[in-house]
Amino acid sequence: MNSKLKDPGIILLYVLVAVVAIVLIWWPTDIYLLGISLAGWLMFSTYLIWFLLAIIYVLWIERVQKEKENE
Repeated sequence: MNSKLKDPGIILLYVLVAVVAIVLIWWPTDIYLLGISLAGWLMFSTYLIWFLLAIIYVLWIERVQKEKENE
């Protein structure tokens, strides 16, 4: 039986929490770029990260399922 800590969902959850923590830690600062708060820019730019993580998760889960089928 595989460790739950090696599960792709748990690993990607840690990545998501880390990105959210970075944005929320930055939130109170008053740094503006083109009239928009830097926290706003960070949140907007993370949409690409969420999309890439979704693709990585799907491909990773498919690989794990194929390995389980081949056992």
